[in-house]
This record gives sequence, structure tokens and C-alpha cells, in this order.
Amino acid sequence: MGNKMPNCAIPYSSRDKHLHMVLSTEQVKLVQGSWELLKDDLGRLGLIVFLRLFEMEPQMKTVFPKIVQMNHDNKLETNIVKDMLQRHAVTVMEGLGAAVESLDDSRILNSVLISIGQTHVQRQVKPQMVKKLWPSLNYGLQEVLEENYTKNVAEAWKTVYDYICVYMKMGMENPDIDPDITSEIGR
Repeated sequence: MGNKMPNCAIPYSSRDKHLHMVLSTEQVKLVQGSWELLKDDLGRLGLIVFLRLFEMEPQMKTVFPKIVQMNHDNKLETNIVKDMLQRHAVTVMEGLGAAVESLDDSRILNSVLISIGQTHVQRQVKPQMVKKLWPSLNYGLQEVLEENYTKNVAEAWKTVYDYICVYMKMGMENPDIDPDITSEIGR
């Protein structure tokens, strides 16, 4: 369901960067309701997502030098330090949770996402890399939510992820701006 890559482009007027311009009230409820079903097992979800990412996009392992071990020839090993990966995965899922919990307030959400984007720039993460996470997140949501991951839920999550991607990209491209000032664009 919906493995198409996000486009990380704002699909609406630059003056109307409100989440409600792209996500209906019903879709907000679907995303927040499905989050309630999985938020107590973020370790499992995160591990599924990142193991899938490394399986589908093996070159992404280079972004995680503390988690994916390199051999003496500077080649990637298949050894993954699972507890470090799980800690990182939980942190990412908690960030996703913060976004989900802020879906009702674009100003807060935009500020959080821009800040997350800025943090990722410091780790040499590029916007196109963020886009590559969607198919793995989609897969993880499907695995964890099972029959609760309906077509409508998947579409709502895809829309949320596209939005997340846009504002993370904004943070990545503007690493020195104050996210709180930038959140004014969400008003």
C-alpha cells in the first residue's frame, strides 16, 4: 500500500502551509488512532522499519557508522549493533510520535519538523535520504498494525509523511534558522 516515494515538495500555496490544507480531520483521526495502537511497541516498529530500510537501501547503512560496523577495508559489514539500532529506532519513532501528537497544531508541528531536519543535516543526512524511509515505514506500519492498516489509514500516513518530509527538508536546507520563527509559516 502506497510505497510511492514522497516528493518533499509543498503541494499548496506558500502562504497556506497548514497541515489541514492537505490532511482532512478524518485523516488526522486515522493517523492518531493508529498511533495509539502501536505507540507502546516503538522498539518493534522502529526495528522493523530500519532493518527493512537497510535491506531495501543498503547504501543507507553508511549514514549509521556507530550502528553498522565497517571492516578494515572500509567496506560495510553485515553486523548491525541491534541494541544501538533499536535505541536509534525508538528515538526516531518517538519523533514521529511527537509529530503525530502535534497534527492539530501546524505551528508546533512545523517547528518540530524543521528542528529535526536541522539535526539531521549535522549528521550528513540529505533530503533525498529522508524520502527513502517511507517505503520502510509503510512496511513497518503494515506489519505492526496488521488488519488495522487499511487503505484509508495508509493514505493518511502517506500524506503525513509527505508533510513531515517537506518541513524536515526545509530544516535541512536552512540549518541556521530558528525553527520557532519559521513556524510562523504554519499560521
